[in-house]
Parts: sequence; structure tokens; C-alpha cells
Amino acid sequence: MRPMTDDADATPAPLDPDDHVARLQAQIDAANARRAGYRAQAAETVARGGPVRPTDEDLGIIKTDDTVGRIAGDASQEIGSRLSRLTSRFVRRGKK
Repeated sequence: MRPMTDDADATPAPLDPDDHVARLQAQIDAANARRAGYRAQAAETVARGGPVRPTDEDLGIIKTDDTVGRIAGDASQEIGSRLSRLTSRFVRRGKK
């Protein structure tokens, strides 16, 4: 069996202040580089005249030529065609 140790008594190794400052400076430099990149992107967007608007297709908008008038016209043609076939059956029977 292993002897039990008290982890609360273990003291952390002292941190080197120079290493800590170097890590913080690296984080600051990375943040400044990201900020510069964002500013460059914003300047390009402004130079183009604003953000690019997504197309209707990108937004999922579907445009069709089906207007109420066109649908009604198609329906009236279909009804007329069916009535014509129906009346032609009766006319044929009457002639016999």
C-alpha cells in the first residue's frame, strides 16, 4: 500500500515573474493582431459600400410566375377542356 500524503501541504512551485509577464504580453500581442485584422475587414467592407446582401436564393426565397390571374386562367382552361370533352360525348350519342 502507498502511504497517504496530504496534498494541502504541497506548496506550488514559485512562478517566475518574467515568464508570467512574457505570457501576458504574448496574449496582448495576439489580441492586438486580431483587432487589426477586424479593422482591416471593416475598412474593406466600408470601401465596398457596405456588407454584401445575400441573394434571395441564399435566403431560401422562391419566386414563381404563379400569380392569381395565371392560376385562374389555367383553371379556366382546364375546366373548359373537360366540359368540351364531356359535351362531345353527349353530342356523339345524340347523333346515333
